Amino acid sequence: MNTELFYLALSQMVLSIVLAIIIFFISYKVLIKIFKLKEENLNDSNLALSIFFSGIIFSTGYLLSGIIPSIISAIEMLKIHAKESLFVEVLKYSSLSLFIGFLLATLIHFSSFMLAKSLTKHVDEVGELKKNNLAVAILLTTIIISITIISRDSLVFLIELFLPQPVITEYTGIM
Repeated sequence: MNTELFYLALSQMVLSIVLAIIIFFISYKVLIKIFKLKEENLNDSNLALSIFFSGIIFSTGYLLSGIIPSIISAIEMLKIHAKESLFVEVLKYSSLSLFIGFLLATLIHFSSFMLAKSLTKHVDEVGELKKNNLAVAILLTTIIISITIISRDSLVFLIELFLPQPVITEYTGIM
């Protein structure tokens, strides 16, 4: 077994878990602020908010999980062409990719929520979620998850532009 590759894979796994925990923590705190809630309010059996928050967290995880294979491919290439320490390069590109992915996921969630608001102009979505309206929670969550599923490949493609790519030299055979 290649021990260097083993430690690289292990560090990538630990890095992904740590970054995921940080991203989910930030997502949770941002949602609390957006909805102007006290964290104690979530303990009041508000199933609608729980469904909506779960949908956002699932959507974020689903979007970011698509980035991991791209990062692993970049790591394979970096093993050959790393300019700095391999660990530093992996940390740099993994963090950059996940950070950009998180920002884009936030944009997707915001856009999805605004789409839902435009479709249901007569409904105060935030107020209804606070009032434990399950129908609104399910509708919003479904819209967010559906748009997430549709946009995931595009997000991954965009993120791959920030990762190192192999240089392909074209040989024409002309001398």
